[in-house]
Amino acid sequence: MLESIEALAALDQFGTMSEASTRLRLTQSAVSKRLKTLEDAVGFRLIEPDGRRVRLTARGLDFLQRARPLVAELRALTSPVEGPTLSSLSLALADSIASSWGPSVVRRALAALPGLRVDLHAHRSVLVVESVRLGRYHVGLCTAPPAAKDLIQHPVVTEPMVLVHAGLGPRADRRRPLISIEPTSATFRAIEPLLKQHHPDLLGGRLVPVESFGAVAQMAKAGFGDGLAPLGLVLEMGFSRESYRELTGVERNVVLLTRKTVAQLASFATLRDELTKAAGFGKR
Repeated sequence: MLESIEALAALDQFGTMSEASTRLRLTQSAVSKRLKTLEDAVGFRLIEPDGRRVRLTARGLDFLQRARPLVAELRALTSPVEGPTLSSLSLALADSIASSWGPSVVRRALAALPGLRVDLHAHRSVLVVESVRLGRYHVGLCTAPPAAKDLIQHPVVTEPMVLVHAGLGPRADRRRPLISIEPTSATFRAIEPLLKQHHPDLLGGRLVPVESFGAVAQMAKAGFGDGLAPLGLVLEMGFSRESYRELTGVERNVVLLTRKTVAQLASFATLRDELTKAAGFGKR
């Protein structure tokens, strides 16, 4: 039943069978079978058509909301999170953080915590959030998700966004499109209002959405357009200071996410504090 509930959560998150199956790395038929099995088990409809998309029924939403913490607790039975002496935590990084400053920051934090072992993973932010909710990972590090009010969020760092010049030249090339992470991503949702407020001209032309900030940076480097990317990524890629400019007033808040039971552990508190110390953009 756990896998079926995860399929329901993915469908709620992404809205289509194709997208949910892609994120879960399953076929659409496998996702459909899991959902049908779950509906048969609970005895009522969990999903219904919504145009070309699929949405959860009212009872389905209520079921998922109540099931999430139970799934997390069931997972904890096979990988217990008990008491303040836990010496191992699983940490999932958002992929844009994992491909830039995240791993080195985690390594610096762990250098100050010789008694703690961390298993590191990487996913897109939406999967990080859902995986922490469902107990697959103890902790997540990602752009602050406004809809995750059921999880405890600890601010870690505020990361500036930058405009990478097309071809890494000395200035932006407004004749070309703006390459950015796709609008459904957590980061774009967070920064879009800031772009409209401080740099509305950037949104006035053609926008080319891609799936990762690594792709944004590489496409901008090759001259296919200006790229909108986090500062940490361009620093990690070694771009010269002349090849990009920081966008005043546009930044993303990166937080550490966890469930209440994990947040009470001393090991989590020490990891949180050391990660916060190690993060920053003048420290590398």
